[in-house]
Amino acid sequence: MTSAEWHSTLFQFIGTILTLATFIGSIVAIYFTYQNLKEMKKQLTEQRIQYFEQNRGNLIFYIEKNQVDFLHSLIIKNFGNSPAKLLSLKITPSLDWGKAGQTDIDEFNIANIQNVFLAPQQHISSIFDFRNYPDKKFEIEICYQTCKKNISEKYSIDIDFLDRVLTTRSEIKDELSALKKISASLESLSNKLI
Repeated sequence: MTSAEWHSTLFQFIGTILTLATFIGSIVAIYFTYQNLKEMKKQLTEQRIQYFEQNRGNLIFYIEKNQVDFLHSLIIKNFGNSPAKLLSLKITPSLDWGKAGQTDIDEFNIANIQNVFLAPQQHISSIFDFRNYPDKKFEIEICYQTCKKNISEKYSIDIDFLDRVLTTRSEIKDELSALKKISASLESLSNKLI
């Protein structure tokens, strides 16, 4: 083998090794690009879910004891940032004015409401007398539609704990109204603790 042939074979061998190294490097680059795209897709999906959760309507049914009288307010409120359509509300056991000792009252039953559209922060309310009511625990199932998705949520409400629930609302405009709100909050808190 002559020196020229040897150099030619050496250059071919080096060229083959460089081609193989480039090929392996390309495969590694393709693999990492694929992994990166997979991670980006996962992040976009998470962002889409997070965006939906932050901006969807959020209908909640709750019971609030009135501070002025003995009645309770039954409220369905949209706490979300988008409109929501109430499809159904199921309260188990169902509310019955007869069990409350008021057989002559045929009041509006909030559980019969269906297909009602609620804008953000809008609510529907009714009243009920739980003073002599035998049932204290209620299973709630609320179904509603928001952002073209149907949502169904189930939870429990125990009437015995309503007196221990604290709520806050801020409508402070100036120092005087702030002091009045603080005074009312302290009075409400002391009434709940007594």
